[in-house]
Order: sequence, then structure tokens, then C-alpha cells
Amino acid sequence: MVNTVNDIDPGRLRLEVREWLEEHWQGVDDREWRETVLHAGWAIPTFPADAYGRGLSRPQATVVGAEFGAVGAPGSCRELGHDVVAGWIRMAAMAVARFGGARLRDSFIRDLVLGDAEHGVALYSEPNAGSDLAGLQTRAVLEGDQWVVNGQKVWSSGAETATWGLLLARTNEDVPKHQGISFFVLPMQQPGIEIRPIKQITGDSEFSEVFLTDAKVPAENLVGDLNDGWRVLQVVLAAEREWLGDFLEAGGRPGGAVSSREDALTTEGAADLIDAARAAGKATDSAVRQVIAQLHTWRLVHQWTNARLSSASAGEESGGPVAAAAIGKLASSRILHSTGRFKARMLGPEAMLYGPDNGAADDVNREIMNAFVNSVGGGSDQIQRNIISERLLGLPRGYAPDRGVPFREIRKGSARPSRT
Repeated sequence: MVNTVNDIDPGRLRLEVREWLEEHWQGVDDREWRETVLHAGWAIPTFPADAYGRGLSRPQATVVGAEFGAVGAPGSCRELGHDVVAGWIRMAAMAVARFGGARLRDSFIRDLVLGDAEHGVALYSEPNAGSDLAGLQTRAVLEGDQWVVNGQKVWSSGAETATWGLLLARTNEDVPKHQGISFFVLPMQQPGIEIRPIKQITGDSEFSEVFLTDAKVPAENLVGDLNDGWRVLQVVLAAEREWLGDFLEAGGRPGGAVSSREDALTTEGAADLIDAARAAGKATDSAVRQVIAQLHTWRLVHQWTNARLSSASAGEESGGPVAAAAIGKLASSRILHSTGRFKARMLGPEAMLYGPDNGAADDVNREIMNAFVNSVGGGSDQIQRNIISERLLGLPRGYAPDRGVPFREIRKGSARPSRT
């Protein structure tokens, strides 16, 4: 663990990183090196000092990453990437760093960053608790030094390979629904957990149903205070929405080469659109060029907005990190869907084809269908609009008949349907 250097200026920070690399980097990327980077605070520098970080801001962490990159040393700034592991670090590890106990914080964050616990799953939604997530019915009961969990989760991405899960479970039914939920890190490789893949529109099965029957969670794996899981969840969802938008948008935006000075619009943010227009012979069509310019503008504004809201002060001014993330996620959804429609329009009738034998059409159709992942995962577009309206615009909340009512007294359907 190291002391925070959040007040250091970029020049001093750059010099400190260079001196550290000169002393420690030997050109070998192995586990010993990754552990050295982790314990020095450079692997996740924006994390708190007592959670393997240095308490740096994102701009400061970017300086760290640049210095590591300059000498070809890997392992720094794992939380700033867009891959799946970086997403889990930003979501799960940061939640544990902020709310978890010392034992869980030390072991879980270390294992995740070092690659020993890369595969996780979010166990939030249930058959009767999707948009109204606080209505979840999966229960956790403390028995001795462990929690015993029973219930069902659905739309769980990556459950089949997960070694751990972020679990929301009800621990008190005698208080209003938001107040009786707790947040856990659940070991997935144990008896009592059954996983059933769900076939998606693309033919893939990235999501699953998860049935929990007397599954066990060590008492130390409670994240945050008992019955305070809803507050922990808001931090995790804010990070997930920010990362999910970045990840899906980046994955759907292949770059392209600039062929001439006249291609002023051909930047990384518009290359795929221009390529689609050129392939269709419509690169000079004024209406098509206008759509490209609009989509390119949306992408740029989205990047700028995310950069502004990534700072803590901007997040507070804009209604908090959850509301800030809702803006980015909703914008990403619009961009992804609009981009897919544009590419289909460029293909014309060919866009009706599907399957690996149809090349470009198959890619476009999968892009269109996968855009719905962003529109549903991490909270639907409709939920994001509710968050923005209430937390940013100050509009009144809709009527909720169960507000303030103990969960035990709320009418609800069965969480676990009959399995015959």
C-alpha cells in the first residue's frame, strides 16, 4: 500500500513514475512484475491508497499510463481500459474498495487485478424484478458465519464461466423494499447454483438464468452495511453504465485510414460510416454526408460529455455519478442504434440477408441486434430517462403505491416458477 499523491502536479508525477520504472522494470512481464506494479499503486492508481491505489485523478492516471507505455511496461492503469476485465475493476473492485471490509478488499481486488478472478457475473435482475429492481425476492439468511441464499436471477451475462458474482439479495422483509437489500460477492463455483443459458436474437447465449438453492456466501463477503445494498448498487451501476457505453461504442466503431486531405471527416470517429457510404457508392450524396456529419457530431459530443462528467466535481454538479452515467449510456444507445440503421440503409436490399455467408449484411445485422444490449443491460433506456428526469431535471417522481410499505406486505408474484 502507498500514500496518496493526488495533489502532485503532472511534471512531478511523470518524474516519479519514470524513476520508479528505471528502478523496477526489467523487461519481463510475469506475475512477479504484475504484483510489483499492484503493490506500488500503479496498477489501479485512481483507487484509494488502502485498496492498492494512489488516489489519483483520471488525468493524473493517464500520465502514469503514458510513462509505462513509453518504455513498453504493461500492467498500469487497469481501471482505465475498455475491455471486460477493466469493466469489472471499475465496477466490482471499486465497490469493494469503497464499501468492503479489509479482508475482502485485500483479497478480491488483488485477485481481480492480477487475473486470478477475471470472470464475474452481475446477479441483480429477477423474473419479477427487472425495471423495478428493488422488488427482488432472492433471500439471504445469516446462519453462523455464512449467508444462505435462495432465489432466481435472470439476464446474467457470462454466468457459465463466472467464478464470482455480485449478488443483490433481500435480508429484511419488514422495511420498505429499497431498505431491506444487501450486496454480496458470491462464490459461483459451489453446489446449489444452476445455470441455464438463454438463446438471444443473434443466436448467441451470452445471458443465463441462475437458480440459487442454499448457496453459501461467507459473512465477510457482505459489501457495505447490512440492508444498505441499494446504495452500493448505485455506485456499481454508475460505473457499469459508463463502461458499457464506452465498451460497446468502441467495439462498434472500427477505425479507418485517411486517404487524402479532402477526406476531412475521415477520423477515427467517422471512418466506419464513410467506408459504408463509399462501398454503397454514396459518399458524395449530400443527404448521406449530412447523416454522417450528424452521427460523427453525436460521437464527439458523447466523448466530450463523458470527459467532463468523469471528474468528481462535474458528477456532483450534474446530479451525481448515477445521473451522469445515465446521460452517457442513453447517448451511447442512440448512437449505436442510429449507426446500425445507417449502415443497413447503405447496404440497401442486401441488408435483409443474414448469416456468415452474407459478409457485410451479417455484420450489420449483428451490430443492429447487439445495440439492444446497451439499451437493456445496466438498466433500460426508459430507466435512464427516469433517472435523468428526476435527478438532473428535478421533475417529480411518478406515483408508486408500494412506496414506504414494508416489503412483506407488498403483493408480488412468484420469483421461482414451477420447474417440471
